[in-house]
Amino acid sequence: MVNRTPLKFDYDDITPSALAEFTSSDTVPIVNGGTGVSSLANFGTSLSATTVLAASISATTITSPDFVFSSTDSIIAASVSAIAVSAANFYTPDAGAFNCMGADGVAFFMKRENGGTYENLIKSDEGTITIQSEDDIHFLSNTGEKFMRLNESGGDGEVELYYNNSLKLETTDEGLTITGAVDGPTSVSATAVSGTTFNGMPYPPPFGYAQLDSDGTGNADLQNLGVGATISDTVSDSADITWDDTDKNFEVSADGIYELTSIVLLGVGGTTNVTIKAMKKRGGVISVENSVDSRVHSSIDPTETTIRAVANCLASDVLYITTVDDNTDVVTAITGSSIMVKRLQ
Repeated sequence: MVNRTPLKFDYDDITPSALAEFTSSDTVPIVNGGTGVSSLANFGTSLSATTVLAASISATTITSPDFVFSSTDSIIAASVSAIAVSAANFYTPDAGAFNCMGADGVAFFMKRENGGTYENLIKSDEGTITIQSEDDIHFLSNTGEKFMRLNESGGDGEVELYYNNSLKLETTDEGLTITGAVDGPTSVSATAVSGTTFNGMPYPPPFGYAQLDSDGTGNADLQNLGVGATISDTVSDSADITWDDTDKNFEVSADGIYELTSIVLLGVGGTTNVTIKAMKKRGGVISVENSVDSRVHSSIDPTETTIRAVANCLASDVLYITTVDDNTDVVTAITGSSIMVKRLQ
């Protein structure tokens, strides 16, 4: 194949139109905003579909260009000088990526108009930085190890934190799911925690307390502690525990393990044995959770007896204390007797 000579149209007063050869000293007028001419030599030594070497491109304004490169394309040592470059789009149609580097070829820079330069940092001195994705956002180490994932693929936008590529904390509709131990102090003192549920257990733990403010009705037969007395009661969480002042018992409204504790003060007209029982009623079935006998004597009464039981309860179970005399003496629960129910789990 022979070399081909580039041609140009040449005009002068004698020859209106003639063909001639282009030479490196020839110039081409710049139009559409240009103010001078440019030598053809300024295009450099190499201009091909894939490589532009040592090219100098200058313009007043570059508006909305699209630069499309594949992995085999490159721009080497190019300089783009402009007053304004707006709405430029860069595309990587294959698996390639764009890396923004500084003069050292390693560091990533973002430079604001005020001249500030930030190395390996995305920063705004004012306003808000928003990162938005139609799917998940992942934060990974340079080896691909997971740090954090903002998970939108499920549609709820949960946040996941990882350690050693293992999920440790996740936000959920109910609050937080923590995998593994929670290290650190065993108590929370700097910040109050209230109205919170841990593993289905309310915090603070619910409790109910009832105290006899007057003596009850004396009776030798079986009766609930507090019958006939004026009672003041305190319930910390009515969603779990309620006091029934008519039947003198506590009703639990949630499944769980409950502790029933009672301090029983007794007075009697003679000498007798009194059986004190911690009771649970579920529907029509009554069970004795604990029982203790107290010896009461008229010359030394009142006596003080403590009874405690731990019961596995279902919602609507009833907890209470009963007293009964072994003979026929009238037994009276007196002022200061109390019943407490606490939920343990």
